[in-house]
Amino acid sequence: MSIKLEATEAYFNVRPQERDLASRLDEGFDVTYGRSWGDLAMWLSEPKSHMRERFGFAKELLTVYSQHKRTDARVLTAIENISRTPEFKHRIERAIVLLVHQGDKIETRQLLQENLDWIIVPISADELTNPDRGTLFLRARIADTIGTLDLFGMSSPITSDRYFFGRNDLVQQLIVRMLERRENAGLFGLRKTGKTSVLFAVSRRLEDQPILTEYIDCQNPGIHAARWWQVLESVAERCADSLRRRHKRTAKTSRYDERNGGNLFLSDVRALLSDGALENVVLLFDEIEYMTPRISGALGQHWDQDFVPLWQTIRAVHHEVKGRLTFAVAGVNPAAVTTSHFDQTPNPIFQLATPTYLTPLTVSQVRDMVRTIGRYSGMAIDEPVYKYLAETYGGHPFLIRIACSEVTRSVDTKNPERRAVVNVRNVTGQESVIRARLERPIRDILLSLVWWYPEEYDVLSILADGDDGFVDEYLGDDPASVLRFAHYGLLTEDRRKFAIKDLQDFLKANGAKYRKEISPFRRGDLPPELLPEVPDLTLLGNLFEKRSAIELKLRRVILMYTGVKFNWDEKKIAANIAKYMKKRSDRKDPASLFTGRPPKDVMNELFTTDLKDIILGHWDVFGPLFDKKKARFDMNMDTLNKARRIDGHSKPVSTQDVEDIQNSYGWLQARLASVSLPMGNS
Repeated sequence: MSIKLEATEAYFNVRPQERDLASRLDEGFDVTYGRSWGDLAMWLSEPKSHMRERFGFAKELLTVYSQHKRTDARVLTAIENISRTPEFKHRIERAIVLLVHQGDKIETRQLLQENLDWIIVPISADELTNPDRGTLFLRARIADTIGTLDLFGMSSPITSDRYFFGRNDLVQQLIVRMLERRENAGLFGLRKTGKTSVLFAVSRRLEDQPILTEYIDCQNPGIHAARWWQVLESVAERCADSLRRRHKRTAKTSRYDERNGGNLFLSDVRALLSDGALENVVLLFDEIEYMTPRISGALGQHWDQDFVPLWQTIRAVHHEVKGRLTFAVAGVNPAAVTTSHFDQTPNPIFQLATPTYLTPLTVSQVRDMVRTIGRYSGMAIDEPVYKYLAETYGGHPFLIRIACSEVTRSVDTKNPERRAVVNVRNVTGQESVIRARLERPIRDILLSLVWWYPEEYDVLSILADGDDGFVDEYLGDDPASVLRFAHYGLLTEDRRKFAIKDLQDFLKANGAKYRKEISPFRRGDLPPELLPEVPDLTLLGNLFEKRSAIELKLRRVILMYTGVKFNWDEKKIAANIAKYMKKRSDRKDPASLFTGRPPKDVMNELFTTDLKDIILGHWDVFGPLFDKKKARFDMNMDTLNKARRIDGHSKPVSTQDVEDIQNSYGWLQARLASVSLPMGNS
């Protein structure tokens, strides 16, 4: 059986082309459901027993079908939206999707490579209907796709529940504390232990509720280099912007100065709550050290004075709105919430945000993470491996994933008939390779101790050399340090041994040298070889300027050309612009953006992809402007959108990316230069 009877009767009988394609999945799946999804289609494919055995599938696979000759970003949007739908999100595998398409194979693969959240297996309709494809075609294609991805090697904060492990109880505790109890929270731990991922998870859990969450990265120079009232103004503006984007409501904010900042922040928060019909506003401050007195660094020395008025204001607003504004602060050093006074001035948030520490993952949590990602990676893992990983790497999630990444590279994950079996010998056999790869993350972990706990760093270095007597004496005089070491998972429970052997070995061999390398420098002026790669801000600024110039011209072009076409009838202009704007989880009805607003105001809120879709939707009007080269326009707009992601995340940019963006900018600029556009606010 390939298509279940009920699915055939309910959907596929009147769609013979889809029925033919879906039936050819019978090598490994039974299709149980089908429906249209916009101009795409979705099927649910139930794995047969041999597919469950080979890939560890426990649920049905979402299968998206695109009949379009070009596979584009609408596929990724559909996958994300379907996966969030209550009807399907608990029914489908949370990481793997099949894509049956009619597009170009190379272009489709290139599009899917940009996606980091899903494992999307592309299958062209021609391949699926080829009578000579062989009986292992689907298994080989899935194994090949999985085998080219390093799912363990992700180093960025986790932005999806698909790869979020071991911290769900903590996320729920933070939500209960901030929303049900209307209390504030602190979250602290070593670098790369998942603090930012936890904050993102809190935000995801609340996104479908009348609650506004705003993540503030204090490491951003726009935050930590600003004065206290400027930070409050920025937070209010960002909350108002998020209210528009996520909740489709508006609230006005004010212009602050040192004299009126406190009062205006209170009135703006009240406006957000009332005009936004919100129950709560939750602020998530990450990397709080950059705003903490005496440890904030060269660009943040003003926080020795500004910390108190900032948090006096936030604390006062928290009380005046009866706990409907709450906050969490996160970082490595909890001094922001555990220090009672700063220069004889009481700390406004001392004991107001109880610190919670990110403890190491337990063996059970390690098992959940490694087993789940392992089966998606094509591996069957022996039970003893989980305990070995937890003990060897101290339950540190990032170090464990790096170790597993190297193991994945050493085994055959592309065999279509069976998973690679991984045992402890496979892990120990890669010990030297793993150790070399872990040196940089371990430096990164220790960097925070050198900066924020220099005395404790020296104690750890002495302990690494085996001088137990001195350490016992020190810990006896300062038992809080023992708790700190235990909180961060640096020492085992008996407090006599290192929880992470590679960290001990690094300290023993390089600890003093590393301390000497870093100690003369303040944060912000460290040698680049000691820190992760830093982006060229001037280059990013130039890319941002060029992208913005093109977007501005495109907005005006769209308004002018549609205005002429529809005789400047604003209702018709709005309807025909909204017609080609894609629905998103935060924008279920694009037409609602124009309710009570002229098109020129809405245009300023649209993204690069929106502008592209509008122009492609009216290609009969805009085609001549771009030499009727539709594919070229589409490709250059995608490249321009890539520039938005680069400057939006302040990531280093490769020479090839710069060249591609410059070429696309030049092509678009040359076409738009011939148009005389009226200046104005639109």
